[in-house]
Amino acid sequence: MIHQKEFVTASLIVKLGNAVTYYRNMKMEDIDLTSIQSDALIATLRNPEITASQLKEHLNLSQSTVAGIIERLEGKGLIAKVSDPRDARKIHLIPTDKGKQLEDKLREIALDIQNTLLSKMNPEEQTEFSRLLGIALDNMNDVKILK
Repeated sequence: MIHQKEFVTASLIVKLGNAVTYYRNMKMEDIDLTSIQSDALIATLRNPEITASQLKEHLNLSQSTVAGIIERLEGKGLIAKVSDPRDARKIHLIPTDKGKQLEDKLREIALDIQNTLLSKMNPEEQTEFSRLLGIALDNMNDVKILK
């Protein structure tokens, strides 16, 4: 017999992810980005010559999903595709000036979300929470690699 208690942790993690995504989407409405689009833009800001393949790995998403995100960011004028001069088959995703102008706003939103998420935890709990989330993510990434 399966008990309700056995599903609590995974269910809470899914609910937390959904709540964070919803909050991020709400906070980014005024800059016309979604949560996942902002993650992609941040990745290009941190690694200005990232390729679509590298972005796919970074975001843990399918190629078709990443292609759609890239298309939307390019359509908004936030990134540009640039061919690698050494290998024309390789396309780099470069943040545009317009994309770069959002960096401070994205940082501000990220800090707000982090502060909201951790607000009722003391510093030790915050550190332990982050540590445990890292372990859980590593566990899930290990499973994904095996498949």
